[in-house]
Amino acid sequence: MKKQNKHHGQIDRRRFIGIAAVAAAYPFIPRIVRGSHRISLEKPDSVFGGVQIGAITYSYRSLPGTSAEETLDYLLKSGLSSCELMSGPIEESAGAPTVNMMEIMAAFMKENPPEPPDSVPEGAQRRPRFQMTPEMREAITKKQEELVTWRKTVSSMDRFEAIREMYNNAGVKINIVKFDTIGAEGMSAEELEYMFSVAKVMGARGITTELDENKAKILAPLAEKHNMAIGFHNHTQLRPTTYSGGPYFSYGKGIMSNLDIGHYAAGNGESALSLVQELGNQGRLLTIHLKDRTFDGKTVPFGEGDARVAEILQLIKQKKWDVQCDIELEYPVPEDSDPIKEVRKCVEFCKNVLS
Repeated sequence: MKKQNKHHGQIDRRRFIGIAAVAAAYPFIPRIVRGSHRISLEKPDSVFGGVQIGAITYSYRSLPGTSAEETLDYLLKSGLSSCELMSGPIEESAGAPTVNMMEIMAAFMKENPPEPPDSVPEGAQRRPRFQMTPEMREAITKKQEELVTWRKTVSSMDRFEAIREMYNNAGVKINIVKFDTIGAEGMSAEELEYMFSVAKVMGARGITTELDENKAKILAPLAEKHNMAIGFHNHTQLRPTTYSGGPYFSYGKGIMSNLDIGHYAAGNGESALSLVQELGNQGRLLTIHLKDRTFDGKTVPFGEGDARVAEILQLIKQKKWDVQCDIELEYPVPEDSDPIKEVRKCVEFCKNVLS
């Protein structure tokens, strides 16, 4: 990697080394429990029946804070000891230029509030609630280019090591790092090496990204080189034979599945239970995204859909597979609740099923 430009997106090493001390001021640091003879730190434990329950930090996307520090706060308040950490919070806290889509959408909604229901004549087309303008696209493209340039300037992993230390000290393991763009067409070898380096420093066992055969070809040798797994995340496009009848696993032992059981149920009209059994027996199941959806496409709270969340969790417990199960909150959050409360409900569901 190129020598780092100290003045380009740089965060002072002293600041990151001092995170442990500064973090005492944050409300997410584990509570100090005072006993009669000693002081100990109370840390979260979301391993139930031998199964590690975590969450992908995308679950907190509607909350205002997006840094690694704020994301850790959400995880601890949810009672979680492990996570699939999106690259955005990591890089934001490391000083990278970022694109905040929530801010862009909020600004658009402020300038273009939704029309009152009575103001639109019957049969007339409503104005879209959100529509990307050319100016927005240009701004996002510019920020993405700045991010790529920033990644190429990073020569030290110190700032990332400090983030990992902060999470580990709080009792949360970064099991997976998600880089959506890794392996994308035109990505340089330098940027690919950067992504693997960040994931390794975070202590992750693997990187997740969206399902794509060309990515599998590109990433398989790098996964072997870095002794790291690549977990492919699916939406409704995954079929029962995508892996067994396709070339994915032939590219290398590091190619695995990040199976979204909710999307699978909605896309196939059947639970992913048998596919979980197949991939688990093959040792190709890296992680599962816990989500419940109905066969007709609705995303609902755990236990109310057709994904058979409880049975899949019980299977993993019975087989004693080393498969992390990450909650992905996508069902509508009730008006009197928030994402942290809803993730906690999901955690309780898992605990009850596995205990």
